[in-house]
Amino acid sequence: MSEIEQLYAELRPSLRGVSARAFQACLQGLESNLSTIPQHRTQLTLVRLRFTGEKSGDFAFQPGVNVLRAGNDKGKSSILKLIQFCLTGKNDLKKDVDGWISRVELAFELDGVAHALAVDKGGRPRGRLVRGVLGEDDALGELGGLETLIEFKNGKEMQKKLEEFFNGTFGLRRLMGTQKDSRKGSDALLDSPTSYRAYFRGMYINQELGYTALVTDGIPYGNLFMKVVGMLLGVRGIDAFFAVESRLARVENELGKEERYHRRLEASLGTRDLATLDQEIAKLERYVDELKVERTALLVRATSGDLEKRLEDLTERLLALDNACQQTARGLRGLELELEDGEREVGELASALDSHRALAAIQPDRCPICETAILERRRHPRIAEGECILCHEDLPSDRDEDFPALAEKRLEEARKANAELQRTISTRQAQLDELEFKLEQQTQQKRHLQAQMRSAHQSTAELEREIELETRYLGRLEADRDYAARTVTEDGGSDVAKLSQRKQILGTVLRYLRTRFAESNERLKQDFADRVQEYCTTIGLPGLEEVRLDAHLKPRIRQNGEVYSFEELSPGERVRFVLAFYLAMAIATGEDLEYGAHPGLLLIDSPGKEEMVSKDFEAVVELLKQIEERHADTLQVIVATSLQAVRDATPSDKQVFLANDDDPLFS
Repeated sequence: MSEIEQLYAELRPSLRGVSARAFQACLQGLESNLSTIPQHRTQLTLVRLRFTGEKSGDFAFQPGVNVLRAGNDKGKSSILKLIQFCLTGKNDLKKDVDGWISRVELAFELDGVAHALAVDKGGRPRGRLVRGVLGEDDALGELGGLETLIEFKNGKEMQKKLEEFFNGTFGLRRLMGTQKDSRKGSDALLDSPTSYRAYFRGMYINQELGYTALVTDGIPYGNLFMKVVGMLLGVRGIDAFFAVESRLARVENELGKEERYHRRLEASLGTRDLATLDQEIAKLERYVDELKVERTALLVRATSGDLEKRLEDLTERLLALDNACQQTARGLRGLELELEDGEREVGELASALDSHRALAAIQPDRCPICETAILERRRHPRIAEGECILCHEDLPSDRDEDFPALAEKRLEEARKANAELQRTISTRQAQLDELEFKLEQQTQQKRHLQAQMRSAHQSTAELEREIELETRYLGRLEADRDYAARTVTEDGGSDVAKLSQRKQILGTVLRYLRTRFAESNERLKQDFADRVQEYCTTIGLPGLEEVRLDAHLKPRIRQNGEVYSFEELSPGERVRFVLAFYLAMAIATGEDLEYGAHPGLLLIDSPGKEEMVSKDFEAVVELLKQIEERHADTLQVIVATSLQAVRDATPSDKQVFLANDDDPLFS
């Protein structure tokens, strides 16, 4: 019998008629999360950190309490951040420090088995994780001949592969989130899993985070504290709890959407039944079809070949008429110029004839045309004909009385030619007027055709908009009809009923999970809280009477008869409480807690900096001495501090100590 079948058999009395089939369908995909097999704790112990580049270093670590002591800004925090980088792929080193280091190696043991990670940091991080022991030579080894477990070629790949490796090694689950997205109806954050880097916060007390990463609400996602601490402490059923709660949140989201849609549907349907709705849809479909037919007709009319051909032919005729008008106008202008020349010639001839008659008696020996003096030889009787030396007109005789007759003849010919030109001009002007009239008529026809086409296109666009609106409304009606028609499902109920049933199932399972391990989890929480209280008392929290954890594993402190949350403690008290909480969590999972997943490594950055007086810190040193004496086999603590007194917390062989604070830790 599977886990889900067993669970159904146990919950059947409280499920009020839910079938086994519906129960299994609701929980499909959660089989692995519902398994109660506890994870196996794996102890992590750092052995050696080496790095080279512009700065270099080589640090050996041992089980128990290790101390990095140097003055402020000498590189202590950078050592811890290098360890974090090697274990998670997250690089929090300052930019200048990061540039000083080109290659780093970290040797560590997992349940006593040697492992090593080597990373080239130049550009993109590249490296690999191997199983085996690093060489003891001064130069960084090439990890040759060792079994490769993972290999990566960039920072993103490094983080992903380290997360997969350590999650599997430590038995950490990628627990799903339960916080809803701020956007209405969104499931965006419901599948947001707890990352390995979030779990690493349980191993690293970082001064830059204010020492409060896991004991306060001021963190991303309200349930991160519960997920991380609960998994590290080995709270029973926590993975199943979050898996079921996440699915329940999604079902509630979907149910809310369906209920809102159902209410809108009821409001839109009113008293209409399904048959009435079908009639409305059929009527609207016919109307939309009619609109589409009308639109098609308009499009055909607007884009028909006949209309376009007419417009094209008309345009060609307009062009030909315009060319003919221009050509006729140019010819008319030429005739008018020719007429002007003829009229000027007539005027000149008439003027010359009149002048000759007036001057003939006085000047008989002049040309009757231009009145130029005729040479003697031209008037000689032997010359039958002569020629004017200027105008070259023929002088048929030397008799003066013949000249007027010649001039009058030429004048008459010129007048006849001008009259003919005038008639031709009148004819051409009439032709031009007729062409311009035709041009105007056909221009009006073209404007009319263009207006027809614009009107057809505009009407088509209006029909398109109306069809779109009616089609949208038709779509809503069809959706309403489909929803109303979907009244019976395979389980015999509506979608709302089916989702409500799933909500009932998941809610019942969630309540079961809350109570199934309630007794053992309460005992676990109390044992852990007692150890935290013991350590808090040791490091000098005055008036402390009780420490307990609420349903979300957040601490509540009774002090001098009053109950406080973590945020209500003074700054110095908060620092000491965080130290006690983290130390208790790391030690308890190695010795007291049955299913704890904390790997037993704790990095502490500058405890007591600016917040603890010397007396308070002496108590912290005493606690570290007790841990070194009692728990060195199950816990490794690496403390970075600038305080001299910390030397007393651990033997000299576990100290990395610089006597001269002017020297940086990087050599």
